[in-house]
This record gives sequence, structure tokens and C-alpha cells, in this order.
Amino acid sequence: MLDSISTSILIWTLVALIFLSAFFSSSETSMLALNKYRLKHLTKKKHRAAIRATELLKRPDRLIGVILIGNNLANISATVIATIVTTRLFGEWATVVLMPMALTFVMLIFAEVTPKS
Repeated sequence: MLDSISTSILIWTLVALIFLSAFFSSSETSMLALNKYRLKHLTKKKHRAAIRATELLKRPDRLIGVILIGNNLANISATVIATIVTTRLFGEWATVVLMPMALTFVMLIFAEVTPKS
């Protein structure tokens, strides 16, 4: 099934998945680092985003669970697509040698560390 999809589309999908993983990582950090007093103040003023954030933070276990599931799905999908792209472009030896190192570096820097700082 994935053989019929062009490599360039797979590369763009991989980039989108890395951005999606970064979004989930930054969402986790930002939701848990919110100023509770400011959020309460904005909620009293009927600020829509503050009301939504307050509702989400009422169940932090559920919020973190959903964020982690989304992040894991994005990371696993990125790994699958990176494996296919690497095999197509460089052969099976690169899939075993290069792809794990390169994808680990890219995911750590661009999808985990940078969004949380």
C-alpha cells in the first residue's frame, strides 16, 4: 500500500509528524506550567480559552494521558515512515545503521527538547 505513495509525500508526512510531536510536547509543558491565579482571573472574566484550559486542567491525569497517547502515535508513525523513506533512498543497510541515529537526534532536538524550552 505504501509502495504507491511517492517518497516526497512520505518525507512531507514525516516532517508533519515531527511538528505534531513537537506540538504535543509543547502542549504538555504549557498546560502544566500555566499560572493558576491568572487562569482563574481570566476564567472569571469569561475568557473562552481560559475556560477551556480550566476544564482541561480539572482532570490532569486525563489531559496528560491524551497528550502522551498523541505524542506516542506521532512518534511511532514518524518511525514507520522514516524506515520506509530510508529503505527507499539508501537501502536496507542504512535503515539499520543510519535511520535510528538520525531519527533519534531529530526527534530529541526538534520534537522534545526545543518545544519544552
